[in-house]
Order: sequence, then C-alpha cells, then structure tokens
Amino acid sequence: MKNLLRFAVLIGTIVSITSGCATNRSEVQLAIPASSSLQASASKGVTVVIRSVKDERVFENSPSDPSIPSLGFEGSANATQELKSRAIARKRNGFGKALGDVVLQDGQTVPAIVQESLSSAFQQAGYRVAKEASASSPTLLVDVRIRKFWAWMTPGFWALTFESRIETDLNIEGKVAPIAIQAYATESRQLGTDSAWMEIIGKALQDFQTKAGALTLH
Repeated sequence: MKNLLRFAVLIGTIVSITSGCATNRSEVQLAIPASSSLQASASKGVTVVIRSVKDERVFENSPSDPSIPSLGFEGSANATQELKSRAIARKRNGFGKALGDVVLQDGQTVPAIVQESLSSAFQQAGYRVAKEASASSPTLLVDVRIRKFWAWMTPGFWALTFESRIETDLNIEGKVAPIAIQAYATESRQLGTDSAWMEIIGKALQDFQTKAGALTLH
C-alpha cells in the first residue's frame, strides 16, 4: 500500500511539473553555438554561397510519435506557413499527451537558424561564405533542404527525456548526390521548462555545426 501511495504521489508530481504551463504557446529565442567551439582551419580558397534554404518538414495533426512535428490550438492543417517555420517542439504532460507549442520568437525561423549555423561552420572550416559568387575564387552554390528540426519529450518514471534531431540535405550545383547532415542530442531533465527546450536544441545545433564543419564540399 505504501508503495502504491508513493507511486501515485510521484505520478501526480510529474503531471503537475510538466503540465503547469504546457497548455500555452511558448516563444523562445535560440542562440547559434559560438563559432569558437569549432576548430578553425586554413583557408580553402573556395567561396560558398548558400543560395536557398527550404523548410521541408512534414507536420501532422495528431501523430502518435512525438518526434513528428505537430501543432496545438488551430492544428497543423490550419496553421500558417509562417508559424510552421518557427515551430520547434510540442509540449506534453506527464502521460505524454500533446498540449501547447514551443515556437521561435518573431524574427527567428528554422531556415534562418540553419543558414546561420551552416555559415558559421563553413567559415570555421576554411570556406569564404558570401551572398553571391566570387570572381576571384571558385564558388560553390548550395541549396539546403531541411528534413527534420524538432525536439520532443518522453515522460519516464524518475525523469523526463528530451531529444532533438536536425537533418538536412545540401545540394551543391554540379554534384549529383546531395550531402546529408544528421544531428542528434538527448538528455534527462526533471522539469519541462522553456530553458530545457532551448538547451536540448542548442546541443543538437552544436552537433549539427560540428558535422557541417567536417564536410568536404568540393
């Protein structure tokens, strides 16, 4: 009986700490990981132009898998493309039920975050990143497709598991096959706060930048 009582108290605590503000829509601001954390290399004498970044994430209305993007309130089917471009996570209560959203603040979008992260990584790798082709050096024109950029939470017995995954394809003009970048991060937390979402995505972004900086584009 005591064990059952403790279990009931534990479940009630988990529900209360994860759903207190879980029904609302949080707006957060992500910081691009500092470029100093990446290992700079000598100049490659090549210019990179990120010509386009397309958000090709697929949102569903009521996915059973929390790693699939979705939106509350009006639902994914009725959400504007502008809102989808800022959506990065979906809150859940202690039983895993989807509730409110986590979106980027006005002025930030997922494509902009990805472009800034790639620019920083390429510069640290020795490429010159510019807005247009260079007449003085070979230029690589890159089109980016965002396949995944999402964070999710899974409730556990003692803690909450936060995960984040970022996947992109880089299409370089003149090359047949795209270059895939896949990044992932996970950690355990006791509380489902806005800072928890920001930190888990920040870790995935760090992994993304590190892998992008290790690529040979030419």
